[in-house]
Amino acid sequence: MVSYVYRPAPSPSAPERLGKGAAGPRGPGDGAPVSVLESVLHQAARLPSLAAKYERELARRTFALADLPVLTPAELATATAEALALNAGGGLLWAHGGTLDTPDLTLLPEQMFASEVRSAWNPLRTTDVVANLHPAGRLQPEHHFFNRFATESGATVLPLGPLPEGAEEDWLRFLARNHVTAIAAPPYAVTRLLRASAAGRPLPWLRTLLLGGAAHDTTDDGLLAAHFPYTAVWRLYGTPAAWVIGQRGPHCLAGIYHPLPHQHVEAVDGRLLVTTLAPSRTPALIRYDTQERGEFAYCACGRPGPALRVLGTRPPFFRFQGRTLSARELVDLATAHDEVTAAQVVLTPEQRIHLRIRLAPGVPDDHHTHAWIRFRVLENHLALAACALEQPDAFEVTAVQELTGTSVLVTGEH
Repeated sequence: MVSYVYRPAPSPSAPERLGKGAAGPRGPGDGAPVSVLESVLHQAARLPSLAAKYERELARRTFALADLPVLTPAELATATAEALALNAGGGLLWAHGGTLDTPDLTLLPEQMFASEVRSAWNPLRTTDVVANLHPAGRLQPEHHFFNRFATESGATVLPLGPLPEGAEEDWLRFLARNHVTAIAAPPYAVTRLLRASAAGRPLPWLRTLLLGGAAHDTTDDGLLAAHFPYTAVWRLYGTPAAWVIGQRGPHCLAGIYHPLPHQHVEAVDGRLLVTTLAPSRTPALIRYDTQERGEFAYCACGRPGPALRVLGTRPPFFRFQGRTLSARELVDLATAHDEVTAAQVVLTPEQRIHLRIRLAPGVPDDHHTHAWIRFRVLENHLALAACALEQPDAFEVTAVQELTGTSVLVTGEH
């Protein structure tokens, strides 16, 4: 079942179809021409596995989006590997998760859809100076994107990366002296800015705060308003594989995002499916299952078009510091060697990951064993390794005698 977006007084003459015979999943009036979907399908057919997946539709030459099969993460991984092997992509390759043996890779065009995002989300002025606090290492896309987005907007960008720990006051004075008016920051950097404000270091020069990307920032709006009362907060919502999906401005309701023009979103039984309406995306995303939950909703901002309430990830996935991680991957890495017979991931409300392990008989239960298992998991998991570099004490390994509940994910205090 497809849930349609609330639209007050839709125009009866508006087009209602994405492709021939397909109800537009965003709701009445939000379809796209059949030629767009046809172009995307032909782009998909450049890769063997996707050509086979859409063979019947391409032969029939009728493209009803709702009738096309869902693209799974495993199928996307196969198609990405084909694109690399056949040199059919071109662009920027990011590792959004997985392990060294089985990485989850995302291939994006070099401009990262910055112009498409800016067409709907335009928080910067040409007079702005943007401090980009996103880290540039470990194959993370946000640093490159916000550099690109700021220059696309005509602003000046200061690509700093993370501020040194314990030197916030000096660096904030540095930003003020160099006329910074906007900051693009990941969730952990926002937490540090909030701590600095609470310690008596307000940021009166901060006009705009840019949050989100593939790392979804859920910092409370009320907390930001209390500490930065003169700062407009603009957010992007995305997932690691689908990249940036939606946007919201300062006047949008909490948790509500508007899909970007090049991202066609469906909410099917609570699952968010994304079709990227741009042939420049390789592999093509057609009804890609984002592993996220959501529903269409009303937004008070008055922007025309659909609005999307984001409800979070679906197990075994969970969010940590805005990143989407798989608890199953962490469990598999922990149990890949003989020292560990079982494992469980616990995410606390304070955003700390406890990897609880049951040691094999005869394995010493000591600091060295725990540190070795932690090192092995971090070195082999691409996304968690990046998070641990930013907050080393947020991931720890503890040995227990018994594991209760699911072996994949438990949320709560333990």
